[in-house]
Amino acid sequence: DAQHIRPTMFRSCALAATILAVAAARRIPGGRDVADECIVHLSNGAVYDADAPKLATCNTAITTPEVQIYAADVHLESTEPLTSFIADWVVPPLPKEHGPFDGQVVYFWPGFKAKQPEMGYPVLQPVLQFGERGPEWALQSWFVDARDPSYPVVTAPAISVKPGDSLTSFMSLSDDGTMWTVSGSNTNTGENSTLHIAYKKAGDTAYDYAMLVNENVNVNTKCGLMPASTNVTFTRVSVNGKTPTWTTRANCAGNSECDCDNKATVLANGDVMLSWNPIK
Repeated sequence: DAQHIRPTMFRSCALAATILAVAAARRIPGGRDVADECIVHLSNGAVYDADAPKLATCNTAITTPEVQIYAADVHLESTEPLTSFIADWVVPPLPKEHGPFDGQVVYFWPGFKAKQPEMGYPVLQPVLQFGERGPEWALQSWFVDARDPSYPVVTAPAISVKPGDSLTSFMSLSDDGTMWTVSGSNTNTGENSTLHIAYKKAGDTAYDYAMLVNENVNVNTKCGLMPASTNVTFTRVSVNGKTPTWTTRANCAGNSECDCDNKATVLANGDVMLSWNPIK
């Protein structure tokens, strides 16, 4: 049970993380492109409470790929501090179309966003991702702030997941308000990706929005680059222990750059369906 994982405390950046010295840019959820050497890669269940890596190449804002967009989402602006978020979903089929030159990345995630429910602002998120590590699905927990390089991207290890696997996720703030936990688990295998990050290192900010998102990179209008199904449905959704009241949005619906008949729907039972048409 990921909710009972005990964090392994690290007292320095050297112990807390391994910074991979790879210069190539990498697509990241809720952000855009960042050099991999600027990402703090934690061991699973480790705590990040250290200073940012002192690398000159990391002192710039994260760059933008051709088209990275929240294709469809639901979001709410909370009137009370956001402290917990639970959501489950099932891994969809692989896209029928993919290749080394498409540059496509497809994300599905629940997340807490600071300031605005828009790309680039600080976000905590357990993410189902296709295209990050080749043509396969993986689950990985992230903190991303694409606007302030003094807060590096921090991530737990990705775990492999397969179409049909059941995923469960949670985010929670410690009772004393000093530590965030972001966790996603594959209930079929028992594996998890769990990140613990100090509040002051996660943008040192309150998180104003809860979101459920389909985020795409370079899918554009090539709808066959989406999963070979029509939707991902988030179930057992709870924010601060309550069923949320969502605002729905579909940035790609009718958008000539990325229209795949995208839609966000809140079902009568509180489940949230993010849908698309892969054969458009």
